[in-house]
Amino acid sequence: MAQQADGTARRGRGRPPRLSRDQIVRAAAELAAREPGGVLTIKRVAEAVDSAPMALYRYFPDRDDLLQAVADRIIADAEHTEPPGDTWQDQLGAWMHTSRERLRPYRQLLSYMAATEQPAWVPALVTLTRVLRPLRLGEDELALAVTLVCSTVIGHAVYETHRRPAEQKMAGLLEALALRPQEEQEAVAPLLPRLPDAQRRLYDVVVDRTIAAVEALATG
Repeated sequence: MAQQADGTARRGRGRPPRLSRDQIVRAAAELAAREPGGVLTIKRVAEAVDSAPMALYRYFPDRDDLLQAVADRIIADAEHTEPPGDTWQDQLGAWMHTSRERLRPYRQLLSYMAATEQPAWVPALVTLTRVLRPLRLGEDELALAVTLVCSTVIGHAVYETHRRPAEQKMAGLLEALALRPQEEQEAVAPLLPRLPDAQRRLYDVVVDRTIAAVEALATG
Protein backbone atom coordinates (compact mmCIF):
# COMPACT_ATOMS: atom_id res chain seq x y z
CA MET A 1 0.00 0.00 0.00
CA ALA A 2 1.38 3.41 -0.93
CA GLN A 3 2.30 5.96 1.72
CA GLN A 4 1.88 9.69 1.83
CA ALA A 5 4.68 12.12 2.65
CA ASP A 6 3.85 12.08 6.38
CA GLY A 7 4.18 8.28 6.55
CA THR A 8 0.44 7.65 6.69
CA ALA A 9 -0.91 4.82 4.57
CA ARG A 10 -3.02 5.95 1.61
CA ARG A 11 -6.18 3.83 1.48
CA GLY A 12 -7.98 5.32 -1.47
CA ARG A 13 -10.30 8.20 -2.24
CA GLY A 14 -12.99 8.77 0.36
CA ARG A 15 -11.34 6.47 2.89
CA PRO A 16 -9.31 8.40 5.50
CA PRO A 17 -6.07 6.78 6.70
CA ARG A 18 -6.47 4.82 9.87
CA LEU A 19 -2.89 4.48 10.99
CA SER A 20 0.33 6.43 10.82
CA ARG A 21 3.85 5.65 11.99
CA ASP A 22 3.51 8.33 14.66
CA GLN A 23 0.26 6.83 16.02
CA ILE A 24 1.86 3.41 16.29
CA VAL A 25 4.97 4.69 18.05
CA ARG A 26 2.94 6.73 20.54
CA ALA A 27 0.66 3.78 21.31
CA ALA A 28 3.69 1.52 21.82
CA ALA A 29 5.34 4.07 24.13
CA GLU A 30 2.16 4.33 26.21
CA LEU A 31 1.93 0.54 26.38
CA ALA A 32 5.56 0.26 27.52
CA ALA A 33 4.94 2.84 30.26
CA ARG A 34 1.68 1.23 31.36
CA GLU A 35 3.09 -2.31 31.49
CA PRO A 36 6.83 -2.03 32.21
CA GLY A 37 7.11 -5.73 32.94
CA GLY A 38 5.43 -6.80 29.71
CA VAL A 39 7.10 -7.67 26.43
CA LEU A 40 6.53 -5.15 23.66
CA THR A 41 5.66 -7.24 20.61
CA ILE A 42 4.23 -6.37 17.20
CA LYS A 43 1.09 -8.29 18.11
CA ARG A 44 0.52 -6.40 21.37
CA VAL A 45 1.16 -3.02 19.78
CA ALA A 46 -1.22 -3.93 16.94
CA GLU A 47 -3.89 -4.72 19.52
CA ALA A 48 -3.25 -1.36 21.18
CA VAL A 49 -4.01 0.48 17.92
CA ASP A 50 -6.88 -1.89 17.05
CA SER A 51 -5.17 -3.22 13.95
CA ALA A 52 -3.75 -6.42 12.49
CA PRO A 53 -0.05 -7.18 13.08
CA MET A 54 0.65 -7.26 9.35
CA ALA A 55 -0.52 -3.64 9.08
CA LEU A 56 2.36 -2.54 11.31
CA TYR A 57 4.94 -4.12 9.01
CA ARG A 58 4.03 -1.50 6.42
CA TYR A 59 5.71 1.03 8.70
CA PHE A 60 8.34 -1.07 10.51
CA PRO A 61 10.27 -3.87 8.79
CA ASP A 62 10.74 -5.74 12.07
CA ARG A 63 10.30 -5.53 15.83
CA ASP A 64 13.76 -4.04 16.37
CA ASP A 65 12.89 -1.11 14.11
CA LEU A 66 9.70 -0.50 16.10
CA LEU A 67 11.45 -0.69 19.47
CA GLN A 68 14.15 1.71 18.29
CA ALA A 69 11.49 4.19 17.20
CA VAL A 70 9.75 3.86 20.58
CA ALA A 71 13.03 4.40 22.44
CA ASP A 72 13.72 7.51 20.36
CA ARG A 73 10.26 8.85 21.14
CA ILE A 74 10.52 8.28 24.90
CA ILE A 75 13.85 10.10 25.10
CA ALA A 76 12.71 12.94 22.86
CA ASP A 77 9.48 13.39 24.84
CA ALA A 78 11.18 13.40 28.24
CA GLU A 79 10.60 16.60 30.16
CA HIS A 80 13.95 18.38 30.31
CA THR A 81 13.19 21.33 32.54
CA GLU A 82 15.86 23.18 34.49
CA PRO A 83 16.84 20.80 37.32
CA PRO A 84 16.60 22.18 40.85
CA GLY A 85 19.63 23.26 42.83
CA ASP A 86 21.65 26.34 43.80
CA THR A 87 24.91 25.07 42.27
CA TRP A 88 25.76 23.28 39.04
CA GLN A 89 26.74 20.24 41.14
CA ASP A 90 23.27 20.13 42.72
CA GLN A 91 21.60 20.58 39.34
CA LEU A 92 23.69 17.89 37.66
CA GLY A 93 23.02 15.46 40.51
CA ALA A 94 19.28 16.17 40.31
CA TRP A 95 19.31 15.66 36.54
CA MET A 96 21.10 12.32 36.85
CA HIS A 97 18.69 11.05 39.52
CA THR A 98 15.60 12.21 37.59
CA SER A 99 16.85 10.74 34.32
CA ARG A 100 17.59 7.41 35.96
CA GLU A 101 14.05 7.24 37.36
CA ARG A 102 12.58 8.00 33.93
CA LEU A 103 14.62 5.26 32.26
CA ARG A 104 14.17 2.45 34.78
CA PRO A 105 10.59 1.51 33.80
CA TYR A 106 11.72 0.76 30.23
CA ARG A 107 13.90 -2.27 30.88
CA GLN A 108 13.40 -3.84 27.47
CA LEU A 109 14.11 -0.54 25.69
CA LEU A 110 17.33 0.51 27.42
CA SER A 111 19.65 -1.08 24.88
CA TYR A 112 17.73 0.76 22.14
CA MET A 113 18.02 4.02 24.09
CA ALA A 114 21.78 3.58 24.15
CA ALA A 115 21.68 3.36 20.35
CA THR A 116 19.05 6.03 19.86
CA GLU A 117 19.20 8.49 16.98
CA GLN A 118 21.06 11.67 17.85
CA PRO A 119 18.05 14.04 17.46
CA ALA A 120 16.36 12.30 20.38
CA TRP A 121 19.14 13.45 22.70
CA VAL A 122 18.95 17.14 21.75
CA PRO A 123 16.74 18.21 24.73
CA ALA A 124 19.11 16.45 27.15
CA LEU A 125 22.15 18.04 25.50
CA VAL A 126 20.58 21.49 25.78
CA THR A 127 19.83 21.00 29.49
CA LEU A 128 23.28 19.63 30.32
CA THR A 129 24.99 22.41 28.38
CA ARG A 130 23.08 24.99 30.45
CA VAL A 131 23.85 23.20 33.71
CA LEU A 132 27.59 22.96 32.97
CA ARG A 133 27.93 26.52 31.64
CA PRO A 134 29.47 27.86 34.92
CA LEU A 135 32.47 25.55 34.40
CA ARG A 136 33.45 27.35 31.18
CA LEU A 137 34.69 24.09 29.69
CA GLY A 138 36.29 24.02 26.28
CA GLU A 139 34.30 22.33 23.54
CA ASP A 140 36.24 19.06 23.77
CA GLU A 141 35.92 18.91 27.57
CA LEU A 142 32.23 19.80 27.46
CA ALA A 143 31.56 17.06 24.90
CA LEU A 144 33.41 14.58 27.11
CA ALA A 145 31.52 15.71 30.22
CA VAL A 146 28.11 15.36 28.56
CA THR A 147 29.06 11.96 27.13
CA LEU A 148 30.25 10.81 30.55
CA VAL A 149 27.03 11.89 32.25
CA CYS A 150 24.67 10.37 29.67
CA SER A 151 26.53 7.07 29.39
CA THR A 152 26.70 6.78 33.20
CA VAL A 153 22.95 7.29 33.58
CA ILE A 154 22.03 4.78 30.86
CA GLY A 155 24.70 2.30 31.92
CA HIS A 156 23.53 2.26 35.51
CA ALA A 157 19.89 1.99 34.48
CA VAL A 158 20.81 -1.09 32.43
CA TYR A 159 22.71 -2.53 35.39
CA GLU A 160 19.90 -1.90 37.87
CA THR A 161 17.12 -3.29 35.72
CA HIS A 162 19.02 -6.46 34.78
CA ARG A 163 20.62 -7.43 38.08
CA ARG A 164 18.99 -9.86 40.44
CA PRO A 165 17.55 -8.53 43.72
CA ALA A 166 20.24 -8.25 46.37
CA GLU A 167 18.58 -10.79 48.67
CA GLN A 168 18.34 -13.31 45.85
CA LYS A 169 21.91 -12.68 44.83
CA MET A 170 23.10 -13.09 48.41
CA ALA A 171 21.40 -16.47 48.71
CA GLY A 172 23.31 -17.70 45.67
CA LEU A 173 26.58 -16.30 47.03
CA LEU A 174 26.07 -18.02 50.38
CA GLU A 175 25.48 -21.34 48.64
CA ALA A 176 28.59 -20.92 46.50
CA LEU A 177 30.69 -19.70 49.42
CA ALA A 178 29.83 -22.80 51.44
CA LEU A 179 31.81 -24.85 48.91
CA ARG A 180 34.94 -22.72 49.27
CA PRO A 181 37.82 -23.24 51.74
CA GLN A 182 37.25 -22.07 55.31
CA GLU A 183 39.75 -19.23 54.97
CA GLU A 184 37.84 -17.76 52.03
CA GLN A 185 34.53 -18.16 53.83
CA GLU A 186 35.81 -16.21 56.82
CA ALA A 187 37.20 -13.43 54.59
CA VAL A 188 34.04 -12.93 52.52
CA ALA A 189 31.24 -13.76 54.98
CA PRO A 190 31.18 -10.31 56.69
CA LEU A 191 30.52 -8.62 53.34
CA LEU A 192 27.43 -10.58 52.37
CA PRO A 193 24.85 -9.08 54.77
CA ARG A 194 26.05 -5.62 53.75
CA LEU A 195 25.50 -6.11 50.02
CA PRO A 196 21.79 -5.07 49.94
CA ASP A 197 22.58 -1.72 51.57
CA ALA A 198 25.60 -1.27 49.29
CA GLN A 199 23.40 -1.70 46.24
CA ARG A 200 20.94 0.87 47.56
CA ARG A 201 23.76 3.39 48.10
CA LEU A 202 25.58 2.65 44.86
CA TYR A 203 23.95 5.19 42.55
CA ASP A 204 24.50 8.03 45.02
CA VAL A 205 28.20 7.20 44.97
CA VAL A 206 28.19 6.94 41.17
CA VAL A 207 26.59 10.38 40.87
CA ASP A 208 29.06 11.94 43.31
CA ARG A 209 32.05 10.43 41.49
CA THR A 210 30.68 11.53 38.12
CA ILE A 211 30.29 15.11 39.35
CA ALA A 212 33.86 15.01 40.68
CA ALA A 213 35.11 13.73 37.32
CA VAL A 214 33.32 16.54 35.49
CA GLU A 215 34.78 19.10 37.91
CA ALA A 216 38.24 17.66 37.28
CA LEU A 217 37.83 18.40 33.57
CA ALA A 218 37.51 22.08 34.43
CA THR A 219 40.53 22.18 36.74
CA GLY A 220 42.76 19.84 34.77
